Amino acid sequence: MEERKFRAKITWFNFICCVLVIWNHSGNAELFFPGIAADDPLMHFEYRIVPEIIRVNIPCFIMLSGYLFYRDFSWDKLMGKWKRRVRSLLIPYLLWNTLYYAGYLLTSHVDGLQGIVNKPGLSLTFEGAFNAIVRFAFNPVFWFMYQLLILVALAPVLYFFLQRVWSGIIFLAVLLYALFMGVALPELNLDALIYYSAAAFIAVHLKESAEAPWSRRRVLFGIVLLAAGIFVGRRYYTEYFVPGIVLYQLAASISVWLMVNEERLGRIRPFMTCTFFIYAFHFIPVRFINKAAAILFPGQKAVAVLLFFFMPVIAVSVCFQAARFLRRFLPEVWMVLNGGR
Repeated sequence: MEERKFRAKITWFNFICCVLVIWNHSGNAELFFPGIAADDPLMHFEYRIVPEIIRVNIPCFIMLSGYLFYRDFSWDKLMGKWKRRVRSLLIPYLLWNTLYYAGYLLTSHVDGLQGIVNKPGLSLTFEGAFNAIVRFAFNPVFWFMYQLLILVALAPVLYFFLQRVWSGIIFLAVLLYALFMGVALPELNLDALIYYSAAAFIAVHLKESAEAPWSRRRVLFGIVLLAAGIFVGRRYYTEYFVPGIVLYQLAASISVWLMVNEERLGRIRPFMTCTFFIYAFHFIPVRFINKAAAILFPGQKAVAVLLFFFMPVIAVSVCFQAARFLRRFLPEVWMVLNGGR
């Protein structure tokens, strides 16, 4: 696969994953119908069926990040990659969390907005600021970024095991065994570590296969892998077998990459290049629009359903217009918020 086509495919995958994240955050049944039962059809559809269908979005995000970090990796490139991630991950992470916290502090004291932010009378405290800025307390979508930062920091440890084939296989097997045994790691999600490490192993040892041109053989292998993942993943829903769903999401992410033909992907649109900004900012318009609509049209099921289905389009449009404004009038701010992308 040519480098240009590889980068275009990455952009497409990142954008689609971002759209699925928005859809996952678009649930509004409890806003339009306060006190609605958990087993109500609308609640069940928005918070059970749809999330189960699109649940590979974050695992795929993590795997793409892991693959890109370890693509053509060597020990002498570690400091350079760390420096770039400080700009592209750490600084935007801290800045966005600070902005979210400041926004909640301000709007929690504004009449008319208190009901929308649902956090009236917030006061500035050291503990609150620390939890908000470092631990993403007011920016829940950044839990994924928090995991990525830890994984990037662990690069020397991960590469020590993954740089050789057999030590990498043993390392991944140990992680899966730990998952099977229910081991919990401090601060780091074990499933995130598995997705990231698996992608890193592929980048180090299977790069040519991962980036080979599309073929029917790749599609066939992807179908078999996906079927195996679905078979294992069923145990999660029947027996709450957590390793089953992790293996399914791992297999699904790889299989979709294999099955998508890079030659059939359309051209990259400008809004598709703002994935990071859209991911970071989307939660604000999504919740604001849903809450405002629920206040204006309480109990209107048609409005709730339409907003749920079209929210990704609405949110991407709002975020892209905000990105265009920042690019034109505040380019330096834009570069920081978007991690220098």
